[in-house]
Amino acid sequence: MAPKAVIFGGLGSLVECADLDRQAWNAAFRIHGVGWDWSWDVYAELMRPGGDWQLAARFADYLGMEVDAARLDVTHQRLFAARLADGIPLRPGVDAVLRWAAKARLPIVLVSRSEAEPVEALLKATARARAGIPFDRIILRSDVRRMAPDPEAMVLALTELGLAPKQAVAIVDTPATAEAAREAGLPCLAYPGVLAETERFDPPIVRAPILRVDRVIETWRGLPMMVAE
Repeated sequence: MAPKAVIFGGLGSLVECADLDRQAWNAAFRIHGVGWDWSWDVYAELMRPGGDWQLAARFADYLGMEVDAARLDVTHQRLFAARLADGIPLRPGVDAVLRWAAKARLPIVLVSRSEAEPVEALLKATARARAGIPFDRIILRSDVRRMAPDPEAMVLALTELGLAPKQAVAIVDTPATAEAAREAGLPCLAYPGVLAETERFDPPIVRAPILRVDRVIETWRGLPMMVAE
């Protein structure tokens, strides 16, 4: 027995790219003459709640400032894509899960808070590591009105696949995305990267320090004690 689809929730569930994203934001600020320089701690705090996609707008509200947040984000997305295109490895275990899913002919889905340009750059940069295995569905932030922890993107992925929640399994990297998967009814395995390595994932979501196929299957089957370490 195996799930009928695997959903990766976020670029960070595939690659370690949070600091590249932070660097892209800071470069966009310099280009547009905005005097911000986000440290890792500031960036992580902005990312923690999930929800809206516009970090610059959230930060400006916090400071009581006005900026052209949409323009900043367009530049940020372009710069983030360029950094991803320079090459980035898959996180440990991701290639094995992708090969297993492809061999079993399971649809593979990516749900991302990014737009198409960074996602396309990442897929091109990791094509060799993925042995050319494609994603059957990609849900971008432009496809939904609400971001994680809202379950809209996860529900849309299931709808497009024509599957019930318990027929698929989600692999996520942040508590916000884990909550979205849980609210959508999906069995969910947390595989946090550096951005969320100290964050808490609420039960029944299990946290895996290493991604393996057996952990994915056990999560789908609802056997948390077998994946916990």
